[in-house]
This record gives sequence, structure tokens and C-alpha cells, in this order.
Amino acid sequence: MDQIWQEQVIPGLYTVGMDPLEDSRGAFHKILAQAPAGCDPLLFDEIYWSNSQVGVARGMHFQVPPHHGRKLVFATSGEVLDLVIDLRVGSPTFHHLWEKQLSPRSQGVLLPTGCAHGFLVTKSPATLVYAQEGAYDKACDTGVSLKSLKISQSVDALELSERDEALLQLADFASPFVFDPSKYVGWNE
Repeated sequence: MDQIWQEQVIPGLYTVGMDPLEDSRGAFHKILAQAPAGCDPLLFDEIYWSNSQVGVARGMHFQVPPHHGRKLVFATSGEVLDLVIDLRVGSPTFHHLWEKQLSPRSQGVLLPTGCAHGFLVTKSPATLVYAQEGAYDKACDTGVSLKSLKISQSVDALELSERDEALLQLADFASPFVFDPSKYVGWNE
């Protein structure tokens, strides 16, 4: 099987994986293999999963330094509108919002350090799996409000946690992340 890596508009953001192999017994999915040339090796420290019902919104979450790192996200059930926003000062896509439908039949998403992640459940129950570099640290865990983003789908009627309701507006967040163009040699705008 060939691994599929597709660069997205945000530098360092990839969709990864391949179409599932399916037969009468079920399906086989390959979500990750060797990184393409120019991409640092992936070293995941923790793996999580979340289960959410339709109408639930989660995000936009990330960890600030020193407990930050890349994150691989993929769906094992349901469907979500996956959301990524670039928080790296100096990035050609600073504050750019990227959206993609994720399902068990879609690729996964590899987020670079310095990007926030969230999602809206469109078909439930939706289960997302996260593999992340860097250990979770409550003191470094934060986010920006989904309601401060121009998402293609309204978030007003969606169910948010108290924590997510209280997150800072994007315009009020002073980002500690700085874009390093040397890490993205060959990236095409």
C-alpha cells in the first residue's frame, strides 16, 4: 500500500492516509506511514479519543510552549467538520481557517505545531482519535473561541462545554507561536 500525504494550504498541515480496503468482511485502514521528505519524523507521546453526539462542537484547542507539538487526528465513526486555524505569527496563512469533513472513509489530518484544532459533529456518534507529540499539561492547555471564527456552519446552536464557551476570542489571543519558514522548504503558497 502506498501512503498518501497531501499538503494543504496551511504550511505543515497534511491530510494523511489512504482509501480503506473493503470487502465482505469489513474494511482495513492505513492512516499513517513514513513521513514524506522534508517532514520531521513523528514521535507521538500520547493517544486520546473522544466520542460526541450530533450537535456537539469542541475546540479550538492547543497547548502553548513548552508542551506543544504536532497532532494526528482521524475519525473512526460518525462525521465531523474538522477545523484548523494557524496561530503562528509570520505564517503566510496566519489566522487562516481550514475546514474538512472527516469520517471513517476519509484521510486523517496532521496538524503542525502552532495550530489550533476543533470540530463540529455532523453525524453521530462521532469518535475521533488523536495522537500527539508532547505530553498533556493542564497549565499549557488553552484555546480560542469557535464563536470568534468565520466557520462555514453556524456554531450558535451547537453544544459547547463551559470551558469552550469561556475561551478567548481569536483577536484577543497573543500567540507565542512563531512561523519558521526553514521548516517548510518547498512549501508552495
